[in-house]
Amino acid sequence: MLRTVTVPPSSDEVARAADEVSGGALSGALVERWPRGRSHHAYLLTMPTGERFLFKVHKRPHPGRMRRFLNLAELMREQGVPHPTVRWSDFERRTLGAPYFIQDFISGEDAARSLTALSFTDQNRVGTELANGLRKLHAVAYVDTPVPWAAELDDRMRTRAVECRTLDALDVAGQERVLAHYEDRQWALEDVPRRLTHDDLNLANLLLQQRRDGWHFVAFLDFERARGRDPLLDVVRLESWTLPACPAMAAPFRATYAAVDDENARARSEIYEVYLLLAGIVWYRENELPEREKFCRERLQSWLDRRS
Repeated sequence: MLRTVTVPPSSDEVARAADEVSGGALSGALVERWPRGRSHHAYLLTMPTGERFLFKVHKRPHPGRMRRFLNLAELMREQGVPHPTVRWSDFERRTLGAPYFIQDFISGEDAARSLTALSFTDQNRVGTELANGLRKLHAVAYVDTPVPWAAELDDRMRTRAVECRTLDALDVAGQERVLAHYEDRQWALEDVPRRLTHDDLNLANLLLQQRRDGWHFVAFLDFERARGRDPLLDVVRLESWTLPACPAMAAPFRATYAAVDDENARARSEIYEVYLLLAGIVWYRENELPEREKFCRERLQSWLDRRS
């Protein structure tokens, strides 16, 4: 498990690094801590003109993580995926003791914070805009491993099931039931092409903005877990975990995203439904998020009860 090792840089250090890496474009920026950063030490840079940027330093440095993210950010910019564009970065630690990047600051609120303010009409609009943005994300071909998706998921499924046994989220009978369910549908994973997936589409990672005509979806946030996988993983997570909190989004999302609904897709969706719960229990335990782990445990138990 990775531990927090990056010491937060001071505001003066951030100001100097931003000035240097931008060639003076960010000279004179007002630096303030941005408290909503979870995986980063984040700072809001406000220019005398009012233009704003976010300066982000990883809390948990990981070999290759930032290099991968910068590559993804360029791919998303080219494809028009709605996300905060990266403007400057320092991977080599030339201007600061830790790698960092600077991206556009997009005003708004994440969907978790703004949910209660959304009207029925707002939810319909956001559902359509979210689907359009996700289609652009999933159009990006992204192969980050030479292993076929079927082989990767097979390893992940069996490993997560064993880990959930260790964490007392599954007993022997439950583990057998999960793997039998998976093996009955395993055929559907063959020849699935890899596309860019977000892998963490919760309400906190959907940025909304209020305009004169109401709320709009404007950007995806936090691509820490983005990988080249089956896009249906994102769709299943959204439809089963996220959209139930805002039910009026569901119908316009489905109509606009236009996911293929055939026997193959249904079988994969049924695999991903339980896989996401197993993976969630393990990941939330590792990252000390007990409420989210509890959510996954309760849903896994409900899934097992329906199949007992």
